[in-house]
Amino acid sequence: MSEQELETRLAFVRTFAQTSPYYKSMGMTLAEAGDGHAVLRVEIQAQHLNADGIVHGGVLPAIADGAMGNALRTIAGEGSQVFTAEVNLQYLRPVTGGTLLADGRVVKSGRRLSFAEVEIRDEASGKVHARATGVFVIEAGD
Repeated sequence: MSEQELETRLAFVRTFAQTSPYYKSMGMTLAEAGDGHAVLRVEIQAQHLNADGIVHGGVLPAIADGAMGNALRTIAGEGSQVFTAEVNLQYLRPVTGGTLLADGRVVKSGRRLSFAEVEIRDEASGKVHARATGVFVIEAGD
């Protein structure tokens, strides 16, 4: 892939992340993107917490899915759609606040299925809160 092709794909990922209504509602922003790699940043807000004051269990899979999906978008290109087939997430420690970074990477992308992984860590301390793997289907654009 040429440098120009990569930059076109990265521009698509940046636009996707900036215009996603779901990302906006979750407070997710794209912190970094490269070839087969994407990092989402989420500053934990009150709406992310459950009644016990910790991040709700559904928030981390959403962040993980977004980071892995964007990592795959960097190789899929504009107009392609990335569909989640499966995500397996391990919760390692509870989150009560701060800012999380979800570092997603493509493991392998095939003709039918693609595989990615993500590590979710606290931005300030670097402590890992969760890890996930995912299986995805990519449909090429027109």
